[in-house]
Amino acid sequence: MSYLCLAFYTVKKDKDAGELPEPENPAQFKAALIFGLLYGVILLLVAFAKEQFGNEGLYIVAIISGLTDVDAITLSMSNMIKGGGVSTSLGWKLILLASLANLLFKGIMAMVIGTGKIVKWLALTFGLSIAIGMITIFLWPENWHF
Repeated sequence: MSYLCLAFYTVKKDKDAGELPEPENPAQFKAALIFGLLYGVILLLVAFAKEQFGNEGLYIVAIISGLTDVDAITLSMSNMIKGGGVSTSLGWKLILLASLANLLFKGIMAMVIGTGKIVKWLALTFGLSIAIGMITIFLWPENWHF
């Protein structure tokens, strides 16, 4: 999906638009510290939601944590699946839900920051991806195993 968005951006890019800033080094201590803190908070939220609200609470945590970063919820769900705290059929749905929430959040940000020309392309591509993801979550047969 990111490649498709990059292709649309490259094709539709205005001639007088400025250059993109250089990306920061992801191996910096600050980025690692922020990710570690985020991962710890997500682990606490997952444990709290599961204890207080059962599996239904995990859906809310997946949506909220997916807004900023998908890695933390993916790692915590993977560990819970491995440890037997969550079934595989629930775990992949939560990871996909977090990814869809992340896609929605980034799409809205791009629509607000970007030009009017890109809004229709973002709405089309991101909307289609989110719709297919939600259909997959709700209509996937429980007895189908990978």
